[in-house]
Amino acid sequence: MVPDRPRQAGPDYLGFAVPLRLRTERGELRLLSTLTHFGTAVDVTLAELKLEAFLPLDQETAALLADAMDGRR
Repeated sequence: MVPDRPRQAGPDYLGFAVPLRLRTERGELRLLSTLTHFGTAVDVTLAELKLEAFLPLDQETAALLADAMDGRR
């Protein structure tokens, strides 16, 4: 279930992006979503392509993600 949208921006609101917080077994992950849109690409195969990436917002999240990746190898 998706929670209701807050009426006022929280203290983490950056004005252009809203951080994503996920609670996991390893701890809380704080991520920032970025979206890239190739709207005017010359190659038709790239037209309207959108890429979304989630980047760590702090060192703790980066370390948790790095540890998770090391555990998969």
